Amino acid sequence: MATVWLAAASPTVTAAQTQTFPGYNPQDPIGSAAQALWQRIEKQCGPLKLPVRIGTASRPQPENAFSRDQGNNVMQQVHAAFSRLDGVRMAPFLDIGPVLNISDTGILDSALAGNAKEQLSKIEIEIRATGQRIGPSTRLLLSAHGWNGYESCSPSLDPFTVSEEFIGEIYRRTENIFDEVAEAIWEQSTETSNTLALSAHMLNGAPVNPGWLEFFSDRMRRALSKQADEEKKSRIRAPRHVSFAMLHDPSSEEARRWSASVSVEQRHNGFRIAVSANRKDTTPVFSGGLVAFDDLPTATQWAALGSSRNQNAVSAPRLSETPLRIDGRVEGGRGLQQYAFSILRESYVEVDIPLPSLRGPGKLLVEVFAPGHPPLRTIHIANPSRPNLRRYRLGAGQYTIRVANTGPSRQEYQLRARAVDTSDMLLPEAPGRLIRRFQNWYASVVEDAATGKRTCYAYTAAAEAGPTNWREQAPFILLSAESEGSGAIQHLLDDKRYYRPGAPIEASVTEGGDVRPLNASAPGNFIRPMKEGSNGQPILDMDAVAGYNKGTTLELNGTTPDGRPAHVVYSLQGYRAAVNAMSLECGRRDLANALVWK
Repeated sequence: MATVWLAAASPTVTAAQTQTFPGYNPQDPIGSAAQALWQRIEKQCGPLKLPVRIGTASRPQPENAFSRDQGNNVMQQVHAAFSRLDGVRMAPFLDIGPVLNISDTGILDSALAGNAKEQLSKIEIEIRATGQRIGPSTRLLLSAHGWNGYESCSPSLDPFTVSEEFIGEIYRRTENIFDEVAEAIWEQSTETSNTLALSAHMLNGAPVNPGWLEFFSDRMRRALSKQADEEKKSRIRAPRHVSFAMLHDPSSEEARRWSASVSVEQRHNGFRIAVSANRKDTTPVFSGGLVAFDDLPTATQWAALGSSRNQNAVSAPRLSETPLRIDGRVEGGRGLQQYAFSILRESYVEVDIPLPSLRGPGKLLVEVFAPGHPPLRTIHIANPSRPNLRRYRLGAGQYTIRVANTGPSRQEYQLRARAVDTSDMLLPEAPGRLIRRFQNWYASVVEDAATGKRTCYAYTAAAEAGPTNWREQAPFILLSAESEGSGAIQHLLDDKRYYRPGAPIEASVTEGGDVRPLNASAPGNFIRPMKEGSNGQPILDMDAVAGYNKGTTLELNGTTPDGRPAHVVYSLQGYRAAVNAMSLECGRRDLANALVWK
């Protein structure tokens, strides 16, 4: 039986020294690689007949090194990088796999792809990528392969490092991360007793809070127990034992000591968790990924005050951008619970009880009070899908949230609260469960537990928005699609209720140095790129949406309700990959063909 002792110490981090090609830029690894490879093509494959028609493979090799959407994303970036070079004419970003005996992703069968085989016959040089995952980074190698008169052309680059930000980060469950590490530890452990010491720290070296250390130890314990149970079932060999130790016994055999480390980095939409383990003369093991805020315990303790209104001597946790959350319950028949919080300076405060967290019939009443005052008035625009949402602009001080049950039966719920300084804006929370992050864009999914029907999303928050004190939450651009059938995509650029009624709203996409206007209009509450349909009615302009692929930013300009100029800038970096991931998650190849591959 394993015993569990823990140590909270920072591990020693060693950076591997790797050589790269001249001109390598870690902030633009794929763009700098494209320039370097093109220089080698010019030198080794000349004389070139400009412009050279270049095509790119649709996925790197080996395919199992990346998820499909990650692989598409890498090659889309390669395609875009070469398209910016002088002397190059790019073939459409098509699936050239069938010609190269690579797995077919179905694009050649799409009417939207055009005459793909004819396009492929014009390719003179094809660019391929080979990738290897090493810890949280990827080593890529780009190579050129000549066709149609350039058969002897085959230069390549030395492998170079690409961070996960450019590959695409996957949101995972913490238990899956620890399971992978435990499985690798188990496979490399001897048949006799082994020890494992676990440490945990923030990315900057600061120790994690005790609650997280306990949480990580429990995850590792469960993962190792799972491996022990699997081995007992197989009965192939004598059972192995891996137990925790606060400190390794100096007299124990070094070959049986595992040292595991958990590194935590806070991100906008959660945390990046990296779990590594090593032992003498053994290849280190690693697993990691992004996890949502809800997948870790809250770092700050929050307790209910009960029904008493007396706040004397109450320790009120301070709100921050990271949501503070607590599971609670309130009895029926006018039962209530209260929760204190504080803010250090004037802030936008958001309080919510998400509908999926409710367990019980009836409705809850959510209110916020300042000491000695009646309930405060909310400032947000009502959202039918979030009836318990409240937002306030509050001065520094202590406040109380009251949750009252208006029905006859007990209600269980999760209360969430967060705050941001009024010089900034609250960032929108993800719709549903996050699955991917591609640079500035995210993909997420909501699944109906009763029907299994899924709604998939791609979205990003504004990179810039002004003027100051215009709104409490940052604007966001969103696309969504349902998994069943071939329903239309839903798309919005912003909520028009934050703009002066009747005032014009202009939209444009920046493509390199050019600015392309969009015909933005607002049928209903939301601003969308629209065009006139065959029946004379406004419809979503799918061609305009597909045109985002070529852009770097999308901008909106209008007027606030109080008459000030309003300006919103969205980054389109990662848009194409996020929409592809959204389409794949909901099985909507038709949308991928129309918006990504077109």
